[in-house]
Amino acid sequence: MKRVVAIAARRLHRPWSNVYPHLVTARSIAGAAGAKSIDALWERQERAPFFVAPSKRAEWTRAFRERYPESVRAIVAAADRARRHEFDLLGSGTVKLGPALPWHCDFKTGREWPIEYSPGIHYSELDRPTDIKVPWELSRCQHFAALGQAYWLTGDERYPQEFVAEVTDWIAHNPWSYGVNWACPMDVALRAVSWIWGFYFMSGSAVCTASAFRGAFLRALYLHGEYVATHIERADVNGNHYLCDGVGLVFLGTFFRTTRKGQQWLATGKQMLFEEIFNQTSDDGVDFEKSTAYHRLVLEAFLTSFLLLQLHAESIPSDCLARLERMVDFVEAYVRPDGSTPLIGDADDGRIQKLGTQAIADHRYLLSAGAVMFGRSDFKRAAGQFRDESFWLLGPDAARTFDRLSAPASLLASKAFPSGGFFVLRSEDAHVIVDCGEVGMHGRGGHGHNDILSFELWLNGHDIVTDCGAYLYTASREWRNRFRGTAFHNVVQIDGEELNRFISPDHLWQLRDDARPRDVAWRWGDRLDYFRGAHTGYARLQPPVAVTREVALLKSGPNVIVRDTIDGSGQHELTWRFHLGPAVRANIEGDEVHLSIRGTNMWLQVNDELGRLTLTIEEGWVSPSYGVRTETQVAVWRGHVKLPMVGTIRVGPARLTATEIRMLVSSLPDERSVAMSS
Repeated sequence: MKRVVAIAARRLHRPWSNVYPHLVTARSIAGAAGAKSIDALWERQERAPFFVAPSKRAEWTRAFRERYPESVRAIVAAADRARRHEFDLLGSGTVKLGPALPWHCDFKTGREWPIEYSPGIHYSELDRPTDIKVPWELSRCQHFAALGQAYWLTGDERYPQEFVAEVTDWIAHNPWSYGVNWACPMDVALRAVSWIWGFYFMSGSAVCTASAFRGAFLRALYLHGEYVATHIERADVNGNHYLCDGVGLVFLGTFFRTTRKGQQWLATGKQMLFEEIFNQTSDDGVDFEKSTAYHRLVLEAFLTSFLLLQLHAESIPSDCLARLERMVDFVEAYVRPDGSTPLIGDADDGRIQKLGTQAIADHRYLLSAGAVMFGRSDFKRAAGQFRDESFWLLGPDAARTFDRLSAPASLLASKAFPSGGFFVLRSEDAHVIVDCGEVGMHGRGGHGHNDILSFELWLNGHDIVTDCGAYLYTASREWRNRFRGTAFHNVVQIDGEELNRFISPDHLWQLRDDARPRDVAWRWGDRLDYFRGAHTGYARLQPPVAVTREVALLKSGPNVIVRDTIDGSGQHELTWRFHLGPAVRANIEGDEVHLSIRGTNMWLQVNDELGRLTLTIEEGWVSPSYGVRTETQVAVWRGHVKLPMVGTIRVGPARLTATEIRMLVSSLPDERSVAMSS
């Protein structure tokens, strides 16, 4: 009923959308804020609490230059590219967009959307290779932070000149409520976040002194708040879009908190955030989308908003902060020793803001921020250093606090997140993460994949077995469904069936809730870490089939054992796939697979019924970033098998004899005797 009411309200909103912008003027906003003029409001806003403050520019830039000399060069280079309108968005590669930015265009295909009433735009053009995310990503304006940082670090007025020019051009070509850049309230909210960051970096510039620009900027930002507040993306299960709407309302509400509307936006945004941190994360702190990239986005949403609220002396419930700390716990567990991140679930590079120079898959800035916020030395160890992105969020005092944190006394410990459905087996030389949770968004799909019992393996400094990422969304239903399908994950597939059936090829964010976890057990220790889990994905087959997977990390070696028990009756086609890291080259030697990675050797070896199946090395794809595909190889065991059967694969750096492999397998615990343990 709420959704029906919202749809009706949006239809009634159309005639109002042509009238309302004329009622909102710079003068009326200044009056609503109790300011004598737009200049007075601008100058008052410069003094309002925010992460960066113009009054602290000299202190912060001096500290930043001393601590991050390489980052200074990277920031200036990024800002110069933005000033030249050179963008690399969503797999486009570096493209020169010309003097006028194509705000309404998917410049990868040339598709330009008309200026129509935004709620009525059908932008998911599944029969065309167009991607609405391209104009949305450009219009998020997340390069404004780099322009602002470069201005602070150099004093070069060309960076705020570009900021003023782009904001002015965007306003001129995106009338309120019309065009694709108003079609998704989440993107409206994130654009507002970027504009506010740009304001605090560049508001004191000489090019920002014109009253006409100040009035146009504040009016447009205010209208962003009005749009988000009246187009909140509620659903039967609220997801990251709804959450980002709330983030936008917190940013806009704190910015305009001296107005009545701003206070309403702030109150609404706070309520949304304080509720959704429990609705969208598990008790042990895992985002319910079942994606590491979306866990990063959602964690950024809560962390940034909570910090901003605290700057405005708004209290954060203690249980919200405790859940936030658990979310950082999950990051500490899934980040590998080299700082890379597993490719679990969808990965479309979405961010709340982009403040650092790190690679897209480096989540360690969340750990350095969490180390300071929660006084956690284990977060400091995993972060390695106080990351430059954390500096812009927390400042030089926080950097010094990070430096004073003592080194952790404990060894690197494996961790289980049973409510969230992830298990991390690790040592200094090995990192295994196993997915044993329901499909995303409480069984609806969302950004989760058909990956229950899939795993990723990092060994001796190398990405050995990887998930495949996401690649594209609406630009290709075929590639979208392939990347989230069973065959693109490291699982056992039965009779070519999906673990969770697709509803239809056009339902790109829905899956049937077939494969649910069961019989989960976990044990870890100094010598061996052990996981066991099963799922119901193939219980629908006739006769039904049950898959149980055991994963063990034997830390000497290190060696990883994957043992799958397939229970059932009759003949079935069974397929095991291990997707290898893009740097891995594979060769079949007998019934074994020799892996070479930059001069390092690894082996995939079997010693039971799996050895009688057909072994091939096939072509595959990995998407490390949205819109990017990288060729890789897949080790595949396939055959018609009479059930029940057991298949065991050993992964390690040395070639072992069959006897040695049997000895390793014999050291595994009796799966029937293992229960969940902390």
